[in-house]
Amino acid sequence: MLTNTGEQPATLEATMSAVLKLCQERYDAQLPPEISEADPEREWLEHSAEQLVCGVDIQWKRRHGQPQVVTFDRFCTYLQGILNQRQIDGLDQRDSFARLFLSSILGSQADSRDHAADLIGQTRPIEAAERIAMDLLRPYAADAVAAEREEAEDDVDADL
Repeated sequence: MLTNTGEQPATLEATMSAVLKLCQERYDAQLPPEISEADPEREWLEHSAEQLVCGVDIQWKRRHGQPQVVTFDRFCTYLQGILNQRQIDGLDQRDSFARLFLSSILGSQADSRDHAADLIGQTRPIEAAERIAMDLLRPYAADAVAAEREEAEDDVDADL
């Protein structure tokens, strides 16, 4: 029996298997995509904002300078100010602070997330919090990236 290409079925199956294996080997051998170094400040901001929202203090130190830090506590104060202003401006029409408090002590994570979204005025409260963290960190980005570059230059063992 011949297939529409004139090959025996077993031969076609073997050919397809070899092609699939070759494609898989090529795929497996690919290098990961290069990290964009086009805007290291933006990358630092995005990474640091994510860390800050998760409760990690952001620290850096220039070669001959004092250690710098933006603490999670400072971020919380900054965020609290923004949320308070939204209430003052009448943008919290559901009493979301009270509802957030109650849902958190009563253990309703889904309700807490909904109330947080209402309070921040965004459907994706984590992304909104990260944008706010980026705003807080933005004045420090150039200095922090320079500190990272200096640290890499000073790390003589990095290439070993």
